[in-house]
Amino acid sequence: PAFYDIPPEHDPLLHLLTTSIMKNGRYSKASKITSDTLLYIHTYTRAPALPILRAAILMASPAVRNVRYRQGTKSLVRPYPLNERQRTKKGIDWLLKEVEGKMSGRTLQERLAKEVIAIVRGDSPVLKLKEETHRLAMVNR
Repeated sequence: PAFYDIPPEHDPLLHLLTTSIMKNGRYSKASKITSDTLLYIHTYTRAPALPILRAAILMASPAVRNVRYRQGTKSLVRPYPLNERQRTKKGIDWLLKEVEGKMSGRTLQERLAKEVIAIVRGDSPVLKLKEETHRLAMVNR
């Protein structure tokens, strides 16, 4: 019996998360942040980290994007559906933007893990952002 479920080496979601975290081409540093985040999630919840991360990103991912355009003097909004990868990327971007400014955790890994857990619990500003996006899309469909 394994103490900790080690995620697969080539997981598309983890790769997307890692490349989104990456700055200045430092993939190995971003990869370390991703693996530490999974370890923190496991430490906080005592459950396998990858399913929790998957659920959080799925919950944070919007189905549409709203594009503003002008028609004469009016400024209008038009919703466009997103494919699976675009949805996931947008959810990850919102998650990273949310943890960027926070000071609740000492490191990015801790803040990211806490935000993922908050999303799964349902009390994260990222979920409010998604709801607002969907509400705007429904009004302007």
